[in-house]
Amino acid sequence: MRYHLLASAIWLAHSTVIKAQPSEVPEWLKDYNFDPPRECNSDPAGPLNPTESELTCPLLVDDETAFDRRSWQPWMFPPVCIQPEKGGKSKLCVYTYTKLRGETGISLITTPETAAAGIGILEDPDPKWENWARDRPLVVSDPPPYEVRELKDKGMGVIANRTIRKDEVVMLRYPVIVRMMDPRPWKHQDVMKMLHRAAVQLPAKDGLEMLKLAHSKGGYIIDDIVNTNAFGVLLDDVDHSGLYLDVSRINHACQPNMFSRFSSTTLGMEVVAYRDIEPGEELTFSYTPLNLLSEQRQSLIREWGFNCTCSLCKSPKESAASDKRRSRIQELLAELDRPDIRSHVAIKKRVDEILGLCAKEGLAAQVGDFHTIVAELYSGLGDIERAKTHAKLAVKELTHYAGHDHERTMSAASFLRKLDGNRKT
Repeated sequence: MRYHLLASAIWLAHSTVIKAQPSEVPEWLKDYNFDPPRECNSDPAGPLNPTESELTCPLLVDDETAFDRRSWQPWMFPPVCIQPEKGGKSKLCVYTYTKLRGETGISLITTPETAAAGIGILEDPDPKWENWARDRPLVVSDPPPYEVRELKDKGMGVIANRTIRKDEVVMLRYPVIVRMMDPRPWKHQDVMKMLHRAAVQLPAKDGLEMLKLAHSKGGYIIDDIVNTNAFGVLLDDVDHSGLYLDVSRINHACQPNMFSRFSSTTLGMEVVAYRDIEPGEELTFSYTPLNLLSEQRQSLIREWGFNCTCSLCKSPKESAASDKRRSRIQELLAELDRPDIRSHVAIKKRVDEILGLCAKEGLAAQVGDFHTIVAELYSGLGDIERAKTHAKLAVKELTHYAGHDHERTMSAASFLRKLDGNRKT
């Protein structure tokens, strides 16, 4: 049922890439070719390409081709690969590039096919396209409005050193290690060797910073660090985990003051202020889906090896009130799935209540997904205009809270274009 999108972690659906519409193209972009011929799935420069030259992905690179061709470009080291335990699966290889965005290294542990299709993450995005796609230039705070400190009973944390305004971007970081989420086709011991090589091939400063991160699950330390601190990312539509060094210093809170925007095109992660933050206040993320109840959150948090002591969890009264509001949101979403709730009056009543509860609970980052659900509901009822209203709100909210090229945003934009195509003339 549709409401389960918010009843569990809202993990992402795959979608098609947004194509620029001619009517939306500003005058200064008229000379760009928005759909050049290409075979490559990864095109971080965006649709702006002033030439007609064909864009293709590089040839697959693995340990054998590197030996045969005496070349492993654009990677800095010849890849080392392992075979799967059973036939029918691809190799798993380590690929390292040491000058990502001119400032950091990145090691991929993935298949040759995925590495080739995702090669574009190594390229610098076209700033004209990025600014146009975002509808505003990206401005990252400089110098950083925070410092990393040792915190009592919490290890390291990130503290604001000046006032941070709502929606201010305080970090833009890229992963140093990206590895396939599902390692089961390959022997565990071999995968650990790949992870070790991925770490030692990084620039020394990145490797040393990585070793300072928290680890909580035991086993090989690099594996433990990645498992404790990594975020889920997609590379060529394949699930991977990505380790972001500075971002990993931000501690958990059930009502956080920061959120992240992720670019599936560049793997860049922006850390953005949910609200105004005062000097001396700790910057926090939610490590769990925001809509979960307290018991569900605590169960997940214990997997990271700690108990949450944020302000919400320390107040039984506030925690109970929060659970009541979040439970009510789930009830209302379930009601929207009922066949007897199909009039505009009944839908609007529940929509208004959910939006009010989201505001009280600080769930602004999920409002875009909620508008997507309502847009699909109205579309199913044949009310295209109301469906379009909520689809536009979904695109707006998801662009802000998820990212302009995030899968959720692109899916919502694709649905809106579909609705525009169904508009009666």
